[in-house]
Amino acid sequence: MNANRHKLTKGKGRRIFSGLLALGATLLLGRGASSAAPAPDGPVATLVRLLEVGRPTSTQGLSIVPVYRIDKPKARDLVMLDEAVKNGWIEIAELEGGRVPQVRISNLSKRTIYLMGGEILTGARQDRILASDLMLAPGTKNLVAPVFCVEHGRWTAVSATFTTRNNLGTSEMRAVAAAKGGAAQVEIWDKVAEQNARLSVAAPTGAYQDAYEAPANKKSIAEIEERMTAIPRLMEDTVGVVIGLGGRIVSADVFEDPTLFRKQWPKILRSAALSAIGLRTPGELKPEAAADFLKAFVDKTYQATKALDLGTEYSCLDESVNIQALALDGAVIHVAAFAQDDGKKPVWEKPEPRLRVIRDAI
Repeated sequence: MNANRHKLTKGKGRRIFSGLLALGATLLLGRGASSAAPAPDGPVATLVRLLEVGRPTSTQGLSIVPVYRIDKPKARDLVMLDEAVKNGWIEIAELEGGRVPQVRISNLSKRTIYLMGGEILTGARQDRILASDLMLAPGTKNLVAPVFCVEHGRWTAVSATFTTRNNLGTSEMRAVAAAKGGAAQVEIWDKVAEQNARLSVAAPTGAYQDAYEAPANKKSIAEIEERMTAIPRLMEDTVGVVIGLGGRIVSADVFEDPTLFRKQWPKILRSAALSAIGLRTPGELKPEAAADFLKAFVDKTYQATKALDLGTEYSCLDESVNIQALALDGAVIHVAAFAQDDGKKPVWEKPEPRLRVIRDAI
């Protein structure tokens, strides 16, 4: 570990645990198996015990608390969605006839491809959001994956397959999608409509992507990115972040190794920046709160289920947090956590009213 970074985190960071604890056996499940049992020594707990958090950086009500890993894991050779699309290594398409809650995914490469839950798939008959993390083995064909629509007003094909603009849904959308409840689609449509209305986004097809593309929002996002992208405390051993809005925790994303985090960090930041536009609730997220949020993952009860292709999914949904993790060979690749509503709604500035332009007949 870098000596200067080590001094910084020991002096001003907040260790989640005072030292490494003995690690028990990890829970491994066969194909199609599932179980629900306390997992203090499972993959999520094992990862959390290797974490520490640093000092936050804040701007415009958005707080980023960096999460570090105290050992040096071996980086996995995983291809991200944007790289796979760029190189023609992945095909994501509608099922025959088109189905809103499902898409068909094929890995056309000899590499393992990782898709993050909440990533937006653009094109085909309507934009979708991935319900959960996926790892596709080389050569996987026609995997049927769960998705949700984030473009309510279109059912017309604009392309044969889906592509990506490297955007994520908001933490609220991702949390609803990850829970995969029966009313999730309606809730996500409501979240998209609320977000677009709050930002005065005119979206003819109700597309969530339009919120990113609106000129005023692009400018605001760029300003936040400029302040946050090169945070000095996001150092070489950074594996994730805890994100706060107005001093309250909204989400956390922690990866197995720094390489994976660096690849996904831009889209995580962009999503957080979009959520922060117009926020006027004061407050900065404290590192103690971020550490306590992560530390609580250790004693949670997880449902373990064989993932669609590679790995095992671990999930926990209770009154305080929604935790979703994807693990391979007993090690967590990525854990996403979303704080449940604590009743303290952040307050945003009201957008300027729009007036409809009425043209006089000439």
